Formats: sequence, structure tokens, C-alpha cells
Amino acid sequence: MLSLQKKPLPRAFFWIATALIVSVLCAALFVAYTVTQRSNSAQQQLRHDIVLRGADAVGLSFNTALKREWTSLHAVARNIGNASKSEMDDFMDAVAQTGGQVAWAGYADLDGKIVSGSNRLREGEDVNERRWFREGLRQPNVGNVFASNSLERDDNDRKQRLLNLSTPVFDDQTGEVTGVVIYSLRMAWVQSFLTRAREQLNIDVVVQNRDGETIVDTRETARDLPEAAVAQASLGRDLPGAFQLLDQTDELYAFTPNFVSDELPDFGWRVFAVLDTRNLINVMPELLRSSVIAVSIAAIFVLLATLAVARAVLRPLEDLVTTATGMAKADFDFPRESLSSREAVDLSRALARIQATLALHQQTTADGLPSLRLLENSADVTPIKDVDPSDMTSDQVRKQNPTRRKS
Repeated sequence: MLSLQKKPLPRAFFWIATALIVSVLCAALFVAYTVTQRSNSAQQQLRHDIVLRGADAVGLSFNTALKREWTSLHAVARNIGNASKSEMDDFMDAVAQTGGQVAWAGYADLDGKIVSGSNRLREGEDVNERRWFREGLRQPNVGNVFASNSLERDDNDRKQRLLNLSTPVFDDQTGEVTGVVIYSLRMAWVQSFLTRAREQLNIDVVVQNRDGETIVDTRETARDLPEAAVAQASLGRDLPGAFQLLDQTDELYAFTPNFVSDELPDFGWRVFAVLDTRNLINVMPELLRSSVIAVSIAAIFVLLATLAVARAVLRPLEDLVTTATGMAKADFDFPRESLSSREAVDLSRALARIQATLALHQQTTADGLPSLRLLENSADVTPIKDVDPSDMTSDQVRKQNPTRRKS
């Protein structure tokens, strides 16, 4: 009869489940660690790329604006070589009224006297000792940022800071230098331009002059640059690069030596792009959470599939083991036929043959027919028949009925 008693799961099933769970947990930890490390590295590299590309974008737009003023300066210089005083005044007034970038424009002759100035300011002033005049007689020149004493104060009642651009003026006929034309750019315009770029790109810009003084800082709170950033910029003046400071992990600094185009004169500026990493979206928690969820779902499927296969293979073997154990106790339940594995099929058939042989032994023994004896240490069953003594030889009879000696 078939055994219908519900049995516990095989012990090997629990060992397989335990080993699989431990393996899945180790794999999940390894995946999480690897994903975290690679993601941190990729995110750091992405931040470096953002600050470098952002600095390039700000520099490109700023250079475009500077080149427009630089081109305008040279255009005026070409047109006033032989112009009259009134024509010069018209040029200078038009420059000062266009866009607000130029606070004042003027023309000084070879004697260092300002002949024409926008809105007639500073006309007649001697500028022989001014750097923009002396350098401008030889070649196009960019001066240093300075606070003007001649222009009206700004809205905050502070002196306007200016940047002088100058270039020589040539006579149309002789080609000789006749004077110097000057544009005084408002640094407030430069600050405003870089601030608008910062709002669009989320990249702050800090500009230092030749002496290491900060002349533009678009950060909400102006402060000194870290010494490590300044030192690295000084060592690698011609090499752009980004680097993370260990003591200020909230900001990423990039040095951009080519912020001002090579087509313009040397401004003597050192420009730093600053990325506030707190403004960036941190994708690491979401990425790690998604990775853990994906690994967990995959692990659950693998666990369920493995346990289902283990149960399908081990349950029939457990049933056959139970049947064999019962046979040892003279409980001859016919084994269930299993097709779960080749081993289970072979074992099931072997047990069926053994039970058939044992059943035959029990039946012949009960009917008094020739008996069967199981040979010790053998899987075969050998029948032993009762033999007539007349059919036996003398030696066989003597072995079967030994002579009893008298004592």
C-alpha cells in the first residue's frame, strides 16, 4: 500500500536553502559594494566634467562679449585717425551710450592730452603717466582693474571699478601713430555678466588679478579661495584641471587658465570655476536602492527556483529511503514510482524487485514449498531446495549425516 502520511522536508533541503540564502546575501553585498564604488567614482568624474565644461561655457560666452567690445575699440580707432573733433565726440558719446558696458571712452593725442571724451568728461587731462596711454602707443593693451575718481559713484555710493582697454590710432595716409583710444569697461558689467552665467549653469566664477587679489566673485558669500586651489593653479598655470579639497567637500574647484581667449591681450587673470555640489542631485541613494531591489528580486526568483528543483529531486529520494527503512523492519510498502531523476528511477525499480522477491519468499514459506534464503553480504536471493538422500552421493550423505562417535 502507498504511504500517505505527510512527512517533513528532507534535511538536505534545509542545507541547500541555507547555503543558497547565504550565497545570495553575500552576492547582494558584493553587488551593492561594487555598485557604490563604481557609482561614486563615476559621479565624481561627472562632477569634474561638469565644472570643467561649465567653466569652458562661461569662458566662451564671456569671451564673446569681450571680443565685441574689443572689436568695437579697434573699429573706432580706424575711423578717428583723421576725424575732426566733433566726429570724435560723436563716436565717444555713442560708445558710452551703447549697452552700458563702457563707462567712458576717450582719445588722447601723442602729447598725452585727452582731446575727446564721452560726455566731454576728462577732456584736456594729461595722461602721460597712465599705463594705458604708454602701453597703448605701442600695442593693444589691457590694464588693471582700478577704482575711478573721475566718474560718479555707483548705486551703493562706491567708486566704480573699471578696466581699461586701449589701442593705438594710426594716420590713414602715413600709417603713423597719432594717439591712443581708450575704453573703460565697467567691472560691474563683468560681475553681472558672470552672475547671469552662474544662474544658468550653476557654476560660480572667482577671478583674481596678477597680484592674487579677487576682483570678481559670483558666490553668494565672498570668501578667500583655499590655499590648495591657489597653489595648484600657480604650479600648473597652463594646465586646466579639477580637484576636490579634502577639508571642503561641499565645493569642487577648477582652474581655467584659458578663460580669456588667446585672441585677446593677456588680462593677467587667474580664473577659478567653483561647483557647489550641494546644488547637484545626488543619484546615489536612488541608484543603490534600485540595485538592491533588483538584486533582491533576482535572488528571490533564484531561491524559489532552486528550492523547487531541490524539493522535486529530494522528496522522491526521501520517500524511497523511507520505503527501504520500512523493508528493513519487515514493512513491505510498495515504493512510489518516481521520474524526478535517473537515480530515483533506478532506486525505485531496485526496491520494487527486492520487494517482489521478499513477497515471494513469504508466500512460499507459508505454503511449505521450497524456502528462500537471503545470502549474507549479497544482493542476490538464492533458492535452496530439499534433496532426496537417494539422489546424493556417499560423500554428500556423509556430509549431511555425519557419523556420531561414541564417547
